[in-house]
Amino acid sequence: MDELVGKTIRRVRRVHYVDPSGEPDTGSGFIELSADDGFVALFDSGADGESIRVEAREWVDPFTEPLTDENREFVRRHGKWTVFDRSAAAGYAQVVGNTVVAVHLTRAAEKVVGLDIVLDRCFVSLEVRADELRVLISVL
Repeated sequence: MDELVGKTIRRVRRVHYVDPSGEPDTGSGFIELSADDGFVALFDSGADGESIRVEAREWVDPFTEPLTDENREFVRRHGKWTVFDRSAAAGYAQVVGNTVVAVHLTRAAEKVVGLDIVLDRCFVSLEVRADELRVLISVL
């Protein structure tokens, strides 16, 4: 994830699961950081439920309109993942406008299980707990 070092973050998006009643689970979910030069990093829990998966791309909603009748019924009954721009939200706004100084990985058994993104005035810590990506943002 050295590609992030030196980049200034311009947008923070979270992808949360929204249940059938429309209520998002904001305690976990993907996080996407977009830099001012267009670079995007997407972080999520890995398929093994223990590691952090990192991809250089924006999150794409697999359930965009037009939906098939089958997919519409699935979403109605089970809910779906939905992206939220959190750039101006409390806890996330301090990330925007900051430059990434360093990225520190925590490894266990050849897997990345923790990740700290150090910025000018704050840091973003990522870890997977019980198959869910947890994000903590702290001011320096």
